[in-house]
Amino acid sequence: MKQVTMRVGSAVLIGACLAIPAPAAPLQLQAGSNTYTIDPASLEIRATAPSPLQIMPPLHAPESVTVTAEGQGWRWSDVEGREFHVSAEGTGLHLIISGKPGTSLSWAMPQVASGTWSIPDGEGMAYQVNDPFWQNVYHRRRCLGGTTLLSFPAWSHISETHALTYALDDGFQSKLCLQNKDGLQAELVHDFADGAETIDLHVDIGKPNPLAPALFYRRLLKEHGQFKSFADKAVTNLPRLFGAPHAYVWGDGRDLAFLDDLKKLGIERIVLSYDQDPHSDKHLVGPAYLKKAYTEGYLAGPYDAFENGQPAKTADSPAAIWPDDLYPSGCLHDAQGKLVPGFANRGCEMSSEAIAQRTPFVPAERYRDHRAEGASQVFIDVDAFGDFYNDFTPGHLMTKAKDRAHRLARLDLALSRFDLLQGSENVTAWSAPVAHYSHGTAQAHVMAIWEKPKANRFGGYWPPERQAIYFAPYTPTPDEVRLLFGAADRLPLFEAAFHDSVVALDRWEFGLMKMRGLERQRFARALLYGTPTIWNLDRRELARVGTWLKAAQDDFRSIHGTDVPVALTGFAWLTPDQSVQQTKFADGRSITANFGSESWNDLGPDCVRVVRPNKQPSDVCPPADPAPFKQ
Repeated sequence: MKQVTMRVGSAVLIGACLAIPAPAAPLQLQAGSNTYTIDPASLEIRATAPSPLQIMPPLHAPESVTVTAEGQGWRWSDVEGREFHVSAEGTGLHLIISGKPGTSLSWAMPQVASGTWSIPDGEGMAYQVNDPFWQNVYHRRRCLGGTTLLSFPAWSHISETHALTYALDDGFQSKLCLQNKDGLQAELVHDFADGAETIDLHVDIGKPNPLAPALFYRRLLKEHGQFKSFADKAVTNLPRLFGAPHAYVWGDGRDLAFLDDLKKLGIERIVLSYDQDPHSDKHLVGPAYLKKAYTEGYLAGPYDAFENGQPAKTADSPAAIWPDDLYPSGCLHDAQGKLVPGFANRGCEMSSEAIAQRTPFVPAERYRDHRAEGASQVFIDVDAFGDFYNDFTPGHLMTKAKDRAHRLARLDLALSRFDLLQGSENVTAWSAPVAHYSHGTAQAHVMAIWEKPKANRFGGYWPPERQAIYFAPYTPTPDEVRLLFGAADRLPLFEAAFHDSVVALDRWEFGLMKMRGLERQRFARALLYGTPTIWNLDRRELARVGTWLKAAQDDFRSIHGTDVPVALTGFAWLTPDQSVQQTKFADGRSITANFGSESWNDLGPDCVRVVRPNKQPSDVCPPADPAPFKQ
């Protein structure tokens, strides 16, 4: 068979000329110093970089295919009608798979016997393949959605010699599934559908860097012109966001006297959010509160949501009340014609298509009203989370792709039309271009495994103005400590990808004082990663924890400043037990945190050391414990 060599940029393609009769011969692509071998008959992919390495195991049994040269790579189809195109890309491989809507693909990653999975579950997790704890957690298959629980759709397997990284252009309709099978194993699953007709999979082999998936994904975004920095999302009050802790205010925390308390405490910047019910709440935020907060230098604004609809007379939130021509006619219905209930069976899920069809556009009216009242920021629940719906309701039929487009468009309104600083729930890569901050991304979503026991033991929604779920400290078990906040298992992956684009914090249920015994560790990690702390406050709680809030502001500012955040560029474990960790930033700073129980190089437990170019190191430690909580 006649062979040809095709040079594509820095890559060399070695294969048959134009068309290969069945069975197809393996293809070889040279990408930098890496040589990739692809078997079109089974789709097994191997590499020499420089030692032999399996990139993907066979997808199916070998079958007869015809391969043709196309553009900068090769194309072929399999018996299921899927089309494949492979090409070299830098030092890596780019594989595009197209499938028929309604079909799916499940492709296991190579079986691994050791090493660590670096996965952006929320902020980021380091799962050691043979760790009994995580093997038990993943004793059954659990999947992380590419637009939901994965904060960006890329992950790596880290060995002693290399990082094998996989990244998707778009996580829409894709999942990364984990399960213990003689060690923690991974699988890519994709459902082909409208707007998700293809999988764009990038593979790269690099040095064994724990941040490998984040740095690779960030590079992809920048190369494709898709990365949006804070400068690309500028609004008038954006500078007030940087260096500011965040707080939800309850009860008398929504009175003017609370703002006086903050000022007396020395709080210069803070982001204040509130969720109020005009049916029952005697402490309501109005223009006077918002004006005073703004005068003091703070950002303040309401919780809002566009996904839930309830009857106006019984709605538990103003955000769930819609005009008569939208509710209940705008509710979602599934393929069987059944109404899709809202979160916790509250009313219904509202169709973003039904909302988009109506004039005037209700989300725009709400943004306008928030601005008119004096809000300088707004928090939009759910929209950025990445969970999308099909709607089978006659009159407002909708695909998941259209739902995503609607959510992006209405989130963008806050920035582009109303000059509002905006946050949302669990901002991930797809929604990062339309959000300034995220409540929830910093929290690892492996916590979903814990949701049921949390509901029973975490605290309820009483009393209404000082709800136990937000205020009452909870003492976690040792397993819960590791599951939710174990320092040695965490990685700043989202920060490495988006630190200069989105301010990421924990969920609102996980205020700094919520988890008893973890306050100091979480204080230190916030400084290590450069992520602000989040709080639930009223006047009594502020009096109790004020010294901690002040320290959180002052220590964060002393280490990270109040200017636009710069990129987080490096991370390392400095001890074998991974309890001492170091981050590096683009301006030359290195920050070291000691999560161990003993001092390390004179750095005390839960203390942080910052080293700046040409300056002496300085250490910061958490304050003394606050007074005991009283409901």
